[in-house]
Amino acid sequence: MMSAIGLWYPVYDRSLAWVGVSLETDTSASVPHDFFDKMSSKALAVEGVEGKLFFVGADVLGACKQPLELPFPPSRLVAVLSEIFLSAEASMAILHAWHSQKVRLAVAGLAPPTGLSHDMVAMHVFDAATARQSFGEKILLDASRSGEKLFVQDISSMELFEWCAKSGFNYFTFGGLDAPEYGDQSKDPSRLPLMRLLSLVAADAETAAMEEVFKLDPKLAFGLLKLVNSASFGTRKEITSFAQAILLLGRRQLQRWLQLLMFSLRKDGGDSPNILMQRAAERGKMMELLSQGGKEKSDAEYAFMVGVFSVLDILMQTPLEKLLESVSLPQPVENALLKREGRLGILLDLVCATEQRNFADVLRLLPNLGITPELLSHFQLDAIFWTFKTVGTK
Repeated sequence: MMSAIGLWYPVYDRSLAWVGVSLETDTSASVPHDFFDKMSSKALAVEGVEGKLFFVGADVLGACKQPLELPFPPSRLVAVLSEIFLSAEASMAILHAWHSQKVRLAVAGLAPPTGLSHDMVAMHVFDAATARQSFGEKILLDASRSGEKLFVQDISSMELFEWCAKSGFNYFTFGGLDAPEYGDQSKDPSRLPLMRLLSLVAADAETAAMEEVFKLDPKLAFGLLKLVNSASFGTRKEITSFAQAILLLGRRQLQRWLQLLMFSLRKDGGDSPNILMQRAAERGKMMELLSQGGKEKSDAEYAFMVGVFSVLDILMQTPLEKLLESVSLPQPVENALLKREGRLGILLDLVCATEQRNFADVLRLLPNLGITPELLSHFQLDAIFWTFKTVGTK
């Protein structure tokens, strides 16, 4: 029998800076008494979580053996209330106790449930798919201006995020990102040198061939030299050629830098966090970790590449098949991206199912991969925190 499953999602503020994590569970399944204790202990052990908010369903908190004994400061906890929890007889007493402990209570919609006063409600929760249809921009803005905190879940596009941010929402989680509608626009020319370099690295080409690409792109060349001389890379060695910089950096690190750099380019020249870059990095790390878990192993570097490239079509608004025509990728990577074949293809299906909150598909895929729900949620946390350390937010 499959154990209870909890999935973690980054929570952002209006400027797309990371402020916490949201723990979501399959609402059709009950959770054991020790579920939240185990999940929270793993989360608290991850480096960088200090001071972040935890958004957790009240059903999960209420299922604890001791629902009033919380594993971290109550001020960092947002208890998201559900109809099921509110209908239970003992719930109201627990809610008042949580409120007195400074736990923030979040309710669905704008009206507080019967038995809860306005001053007890710290946040209002909305589903992204229905927020725009069910509530007008003016109503939401009025609520936000009156001091209400608004939290929208499962955003599927940047266009929807921008509408929610304009409408006064304060906290955001993203779900599966919508596939773009491909037009006649050409590929972004600023990314073509990156595509050429990635093709050369994947084909294990001579260093001289890669050096020629850097010589023709001053901005890219400067970025390479800056990276090699950075404090984080641990060297201040004088670099006399691009070839030397490539050798010093190493093929593996060069490949990862190029993959993530592709998502960091912004047409508007802004320096605000890039959600696509964060999603690409998170997918890549998640795929890498999953490839080494379970009953079979896959090449971790191939897995990282599949995760990063799987959002290229959204980034460049061009079908993935067309994009990959200009890049020579290892066959397992191409098969996973285009046909969802092999273990890497199944792992990509699993990552996409977690992003889409598709618990049925997640539970269907896990046994065949030999990955437990506990391992999946642990890898999710590791990928989220690695992304924010590597890509960074404000």
